[in-house]
Amino acid sequence: MEQKEINDCKTLLESIRGDIRLIRSELEHMRELNESRLKAIEKICEDHEARLRDVSTGVTQFRFWSSVTSGGSTAMSLLALVKSFVGSRF
Repeated sequence: MEQKEINDCKTLLESIRGDIRLIRSELEHMRELNESRLKAIEKICEDHEARLRDVSTGVTQFRFWSSVTSGGSTAMSLLALVKSFVGSRF
């Protein structure tokens, strides 16, 4: 092999090594971006889960107080009915 061919092969080899370093660097950058995105998505999911739990708790409390209020109205209506019935007898 001639010296020129050897030099050409060395140059080509260095070029390939540089390309491989660049690809590895880009892959590492992409891995870091993907990890960052995954963490952001996980945080968003946790926030949504917390919001859903809060809404569910609020709905449960609303139903409870609505039932209590409705039950109170029913009790007051029955009491008024009994009072009117008893009041008219005496």
